[in-house]
Amino acid sequence: FSCVDFVTGIIVALVFKKSPKTASGGLKSSKMAEGVFRKIMIFILVAVGHRIDLMFGTEYIMSGICIAFMVNELISIVENAGLMGVPIPEVLKKAIDILDSKKEDESI
Repeated sequence: FSCVDFVTGIIVALVFKKSPKTASGGLKSSKMAEGVFRKIMIFILVAVGHRIDLMFGTEYIMSGICIAFMVNELISIVENAGLMGVPIPEVLKKAIDILDSKKEDESI
């Protein structure tokens, strides 16, 4: 999901020039680097979750981390598809808006 999100993000910026991350909508290397470092951090957190599972003899911590990030990546992939002009069902748009608003509330 991370790779698909990364590739679709590049396509949105490079081909469609509709990236919400830059003023011009185009590709910007510093924003791309930020995205790469975020993706690396996701993989580090998954690895840490795996080590915690090994330490405690559990099997759900890494899985929970993976599911949480997969949902987040899926939302981003759908948003990128929408920016490319792919028709997104209204119910899916509303669900993404709700999740985005909850994410914004939690980051405050």
